[in-house]
Amino acid sequence: MALPRTHFALRFAACLTLTAISACGAGAAQSAAPTTQRPTPLRLDERANHATVSATVGTSLVVTLHSTYWSGLTSGTPDVLSAAGTPRVTRAHTCVPGAGCGTVELALRAVRPGSADITARRTSCGEARRCSGDEGRYSVTVKIRG
Repeated sequence: MALPRTHFALRFAACLTLTAISACGAGAAQSAAPTTQRPTPLRLDERANHATVSATVGTSLVVTLHSTYWSGLTSGTPDVLSAAGTPRVTRAHTCVPGAGCGTVELALRAVRPGSADITARRTSCGEARRCSGDEGRYSVTVKIRG
């Protein structure tokens, strides 16, 4: 069965349109500027306590400590490792009073080559339990290269 001329013409036009769109899309994808993604920040928590980590200038770091009893979370050398604001405390909603459930988080940025210590302290390590020994001290050394 032969197709009517108008049907053939419409199918031909549709094929040309699809071919043009495909070609334009391929050309646009090739000529588009590459997107730059921000590097994933270096994330530190209690597991990094007393460790030394390496970073490069421009690296973002996020320190998250899992108790609201931590205080004084800071960089000891802000001209090398600068805090991007103040520590943020997030309290857990499903926590009994006095348990310290939640987090303390600080974002930092490696500004220039050198060494900096990130520190924090706490006196309570749970409900009505004082920290003993090293439990109440958090310290990470960050070595920054250019």
